[in-house]
Order: sequence, then C-alpha cells, then structure tokens
Amino acid sequence: MADRISLTSRRAIVSYIAVAVVAVGATVGLLAWPSTAEIAAYNVDSDHVAIHGYDTVAYFTEGKAVKGRGEFAHVWEDASWHFASAANRDLFTANPDRYAPEYGGYCALGIAAGEFAHVDPEAWTIVDGKLYLNKSKQLMEVWRESTATHLWISDHNWTENRPKLRNNL
Repeated sequence: MADRISLTSRRAIVSYIAVAVVAVGATVGLLAWPSTAEIAAYNVDSDHVAIHGYDTVAYFTEGKAVKGRGEFAHVWEDASWHFASAANRDLFTANPDRYAPEYGGYCALGIAAGEFAHVDPEAWTIVDGKLYLNKSKQLMEVWRESTATHLWISDHNWTENRPKLRNNL
C-alpha cells in the first residue's frame, strides 16, 4: 500500500491543476486562433530537412541525438531525413512510421497546449517505442513529469483538433 497515491495528495492535486490549465489553455487557443491548415505534415526547416538534420533512427539504436549527414538522406512525406549512416537510412526506409517522431516532429508538449512549435533535437523522449520531441530540455522535463496525461491530451489534439492548433513556429 505504500505505492498507492491518495487522490487528494499534494501530488495528485498539482496534477489535476496542471491538466486543467493545459485543457483550458488548449480550448481557449483553439477558439481564439485561426486555422493552421497550411502547416506541413512534418516539421521541417527552410530546406525541407526534418529534425534539423538529426538522425531519427539513432534515438532508438544509440539512445542519443546524433546529427545526420546529407549524403545519407532519404525523402519521405515531403521532408528530407538525414542519417548518420547508410544502415540507419535503410532502417528508416524500410519502416519510416517506426522511426519518425510523433506529431509530425512538432513539440509534443506544444501539441498538448494546442499549438505547433519547433523542437530542439536534443530534447527527446521515447515512450512505448515512439519518439517524442520537445521545444527545449526544460519543456522535455515538464513532458516527462506527466507523460501519460500529456500523451492523452496531445493524441486528442493531434487527431481531433489539428486544423485548429495555433501556429507558434
């Protein structure tokens, strides 16, 4: 019973407040901002390179952010994906949905808050075999504090509200 958390504990109340703030913020944002239908399916830079040129496979195989190289590029979903090696490129090419970041490579916490935001490739988390990127390491820590809650809200916003998300790019 020591692992059981009371629903009225300080930790539970703080979590409830955080969820309420995110939910209200997302709802207000969805009502207040115009549609962002012009947002690309994947977060890319001005050269259409995904994840600022970082190797999306390396997060899984090396457990760290690794800068890719243009010589090992592959175009998928109108984005150029760079890899540190031909082997990583080939893994991605064989199964891009397995390695591509969730929410189009936009900030996972931003999606929970109702907006599209760029990411820092060094701010990442893998949950249940899926890659999530965040705008900063500080926001990555916030994401990790309540991952299940943020995932639930982000998944809902991504599937149900994507055309209404704010553009904060």
